[in-house]
Amino acid sequence: MAVGSGIYITWITGAILISVAMMPIFKPPYAKVRIEGFIDMFRRYWAHMIVVFSVYLWKDILDGLDRILMANTQLDMTPYVYAIEGDIVLWVQEGFRNDFLDVALTHFYVMGFMTATFASFVYPIYFDDRHMADRVSLSMFWVYILAIPFYLFFNVRVTGDYIPLMETVAYDLTPEIHNWFTRIDPFTNGMPSLHIGLPFAIWLTMTRWDEDGRWLNFRRFLVAFLALTAFSIVYLGIHWAIDILGGMIVAIAAVSVTERTHKGIWKIADERLFTRKLARLIDNPKNFFTGARNYARQKLSLLKEPGSKQTSVFIAALLLSTGFVLLWDATHQDFPVEGVEWPTSAAGSDDWLIGIEVDPQMDGIDDVEITALNTSLEGRQGQLISGPTWLEEPSISISGSYLLVNNQTRVDLYDLESLDNPYLPIFSKNVDFEIDISDIGYDGNGNPLIVMLTVDGILTMNSEQEISELGGISNEVDTLEVSGNSVAWSIYNDSSGPTVYISSLTEASPTTAIYLDVIADIAQDEFLSEQSGVEINYSKSNIVDIAIDGQAVAVVVDVGPINRTVFADAFSGMQTMISTPIWESSSPSIGNGNVAFLQIPRFQPGASNPEESETTQVFIYQIESNQTEQLTFDEDESHSSPQALLGGVGWIETGNNGEAELKWYNLEETFEPYSSVILQTSVVLLIPLVFTWARQKQSEK
Repeated sequence: MAVGSGIYITWITGAILISVAMMPIFKPPYAKVRIEGFIDMFRRYWAHMIVVFSVYLWKDILDGLDRILMANTQLDMTPYVYAIEGDIVLWVQEGFRNDFLDVALTHFYVMGFMTATFASFVYPIYFDDRHMADRVSLSMFWVYILAIPFYLFFNVRVTGDYIPLMETVAYDLTPEIHNWFTRIDPFTNGMPSLHIGLPFAIWLTMTRWDEDGRWLNFRRFLVAFLALTAFSIVYLGIHWAIDILGGMIVAIAAVSVTERTHKGIWKIADERLFTRKLARLIDNPKNFFTGARNYARQKLSLLKEPGSKQTSVFIAALLLSTGFVLLWDATHQDFPVEGVEWPTSAAGSDDWLIGIEVDPQMDGIDDVEITALNTSLEGRQGQLISGPTWLEEPSISISGSYLLVNNQTRVDLYDLESLDNPYLPIFSKNVDFEIDISDIGYDGNGNPLIVMLTVDGILTMNSEQEISELGGISNEVDTLEVSGNSVAWSIYNDSSGPTVYISSLTEASPTTAIYLDVIADIAQDEFLSEQSGVEINYSKSNIVDIAIDGQAVAVVVDVGPINRTVFADAFSGMQTMISTPIWESSSPSIGNGNVAFLQIPRFQPGASNPEESETTQVFIYQIESNQTEQLTFDEDESHSSPQALLGGVGWIETGNNGEAELKWYNLEETFEPYSSVILQTSVVLLIPLVFTWARQKQSEK
């Protein structure tokens, strides 16, 4: 069962039962409630159902595009909204905050909305009020359509995710509810509020076309529902006051569009007419197709002498096509690295991305290939690394342009920016000890320095292949990572708790110890323990992975049922948990102001079947803005070895079929050069089109 589906089933079941129970209260005076009506409404109004429920078919697609667009372009309008209204919503939350409202309004926010929208659509079709059903279904449809541009290009974060001291009460009520919300809500779709827009559009529709007052009681119910919903979405830390206004404006526009389109749409999509047309087709196919052809000719004949209506269609088509091109570019920032076919691991530094390939179809010599990619060069074509053959997959690490490739007994060092032989090793050396962990940094003179963790202690090897001991570090080191002239390490079962230590490779400076705070909310810990059967014991937490960049570190800590990732700055003392406390995280990489790492969204702790949890996805934590964004969203692909590099992020992406690709994600160039050409062309074409439309409009008047 998908994570969070239990609470969703509870909500939707409750909404359906409440809607049915309210039928005798809000039915038209002339109507009766019978079981047969539920069966008959499917036959009479199947096209209306397609119109309304088609929204749910493409909502997930649009939400996915919105998440990617937000991650790629950072189109964040929240600061402007906050500048306008400030802490109004915070005052509401703080003024009314109590535990009962937290629970009651969270369930009302979801189940109440389901109830109102379900009843608004079902009641007219159940009681066979086709006059109202035509208009209500279209108004609901147009609300979603008109909201799409706002959701894609006017991203507004939820208030609890932006305003200091504001809490996202509904999203964080329980871990199960949190997992469900993260699946269906990008948390950037604040403007407009459809919790206001949809019921307000229905109320306007019924007010506009309820000519004999048969829906008067239901209209009164919608007014009360709107008032309580407006309070709820503000109290729960979800919407801004401006979002409510935006929902009302979209609703007004949707009803206006419905007024102009309902006759034409239902002239074609009316279920009764469809049955007649089908009968005519079966009875006399020739006459049917002749009539259809004549109808098409009649409509196309308008193009011989186009008016303002036809010109406006061309303008809309031009704007849509331009928007789609820009949207495609903004949502396709990642692409495979050419020349890497079977990647199994990756490493990166600055603008170098390194991938190791192990062809599963081969067994023997030349199984392993190492490819280096300079991401700053045009074409982004990988270059094979030469040197002695590796018979098994080696470890790789890179610092600047210096690449270290090694196994337990051999060390190869490369300078990828060497003017002589950048893809041949500076040296390849066999050692007489076993290497457990290795990494590469720099000595006091800026020369490469290899650091190796062995059973005999920590050793260093310089570019002259001279080996020496590295003092000042405990012999009980379990995890070790090097960056520049700094080295970070941890000790297994450290008596101090999960602590990362940082010192200099060459300078006599004191060691900095950072105790990592990985404590989460009690409810989150209880959820993890209950689901996994493993108790959380913070005193026995252990560090399992470290990434370091100068005095900044990203550390993965095993707290029992899950691994959590923490960012810490040794210079300022600041630290923050950058992973979601109830999601499994791993594989941090830090550099250039970002931390790239992996998480399993909607993680299911204790799942006996791996398919019960989703695949690993790539996230990025932006250090300056203190925000975490998800970069990958394909649930059919898993990801590994993320690398935070200059201008982008690299990772390995593996499909369900086992095929893998080394991917590069560009953080800087959102739009390709041809996007500008298309945009310029569109602007030029719009000038005569708008002129023509204006002339036609005035002539028609």
